[in-house]
Amino acid sequence: MRTPGVGSVIGALVVAALASVVLFPEVLGLDDRSPFAQIVAFRPQLAVAAVAVAALGALGAWTRRSGPDGLVVALALGLVGVIGLADVGSRAAGSAAAVGDGGTGDGLVVLSLNTYKGQADPDSLADLIRSRSPDLVALPESRGDTRRRLASRLDDDQGGSGYRSYSADDADDASGMTVFVKSSLGRPTVSQDRSGTYPSVVVDLPRSAPGVASGLRFVAVHPRSPRPGGTGSWARDVSGLSRWCDAGRPTIVAGDMNSSEDQRVFSDATAGCSDAGSDTGDGLTGTWPSWLPGFLGAQIDHVLTADGPHPIAFEVVPAAGTDHRAVLARIGEG
Repeated sequence: MRTPGVGSVIGALVVAALASVVLFPEVLGLDDRSPFAQIVAFRPQLAVAAVAVAALGALGAWTRRSGPDGLVVALALGLVGVIGLADVGSRAAGSAAAVGDGGTGDGLVVLSLNTYKGQADPDSLADLIRSRSPDLVALPESRGDTRRRLASRLDDDQGGSGYRSYSADDADDASGMTVFVKSSLGRPTVSQDRSGTYPSVVVDLPRSAPGVASGLRFVAVHPRSPRPGGTGSWARDVSGLSRWCDAGRPTIVAGDMNSSEDQRVFSDATAGCSDAGSDTGDGLTGTWPSWLPGFLGAQIDHVLTADGPHPIAFEVVPAAGTDHRAVLARIGEG
């Protein structure tokens, strides 16, 4: 077999460089700019695609006269893809245990679901909460009729049973937040944090709450999405997650964070937290968009823990009427 020509070597370097920019835009500081801020959330899928295209290219190179030239280009692309797979592979290491239902097993069960502007089916969601019995529930974009119908079935003070509900509304009603706290945990101290684009609900559980780390704080969050032209405010919102991960007290943070661990602004902001999905070996199952199979989506909904509480189990579960899947996590006391 003849050796590759200079042109093919240059072509291989160009292909490798372009693939690297797409898979690792943070190297050039591009990961907080469109379109890279959006694309990099799908790094696992892009890495698989790069390896697959490289394999097909290498196979095809053997059937053409230009074999060595095509082969070197395919190998360059495949190498970048393999590096990408190695980078994300640790998040899928191991096998996530089933969360089970609240009230059974150790620790607390946390559920989070973006209800897509309140369009999630409230009866289906109430049934999910009833069946899985989470201790803490974060529902970004839950407002209006959805909030009222959920409260009528779940809130002790509004005709339901088993939970207390708390909420915060955005100024233009674009993204409210609803939280449910199991009544058995006692009556918490609840406040709102409005430092980001959308409000967060901060729940400080009573120190006497059973099975809960003393001084545990639960924060329901929803940074804005990295829309083209709005990545600056997205980056500021996501960076603000560090205040909860670095607070120096037992904390659980849950919500639609509009970021995957492949986005550096998110990984930097949450360096002081453990991610329930990744830590239990299910960090690659997509939560958005729900109309894609889980292996093709991005995991942008998270349950994070800091300073004591730690993930034990994690699940991604379907939900009706919304473009997100729900996440469930069992959190140990620490």
